[in-house]
Amino acid sequence: MANAFKSVAVTLANSTAAEVYTAPGSTTAVIHAVYLSNKHSSAINVDVDIRISSTDYSITQGAPIPAGSTLTLDKPINLETGEKLKVKSSHASGLLDVVLSVLQIT
Repeated sequence: MANAFKSVAVTLANSTAAEVYTAPGSTTAVIHAVYLSNKHSSAINVDVDIRISSTDYSITQGAPIPAGSTLTLDKPINLETGEKLKVKSSHASGLLDVVLSVLQIT
């Protein structure tokens, strides 16, 4: 088995749930940390879900992030091939940076 550490970074552009990461084929992914950084001048709320077999499961719903602050989810999230991590910002323009620390095991 080969292990590869990856960083994944995106900026959300709207308030639609974005598929931030999908575990690649023949891969188990361990997301070690999720960093959610509010770039807005006011607080925003964030939802984080995982999608397994076309069903979304909540990790956090409506978690507040004060202006200019970062919320860190630092417990491992395990994803099998094709499973996804989704993030949604409450702000219409997104204004949220999402950074993942991921271990991919093939």
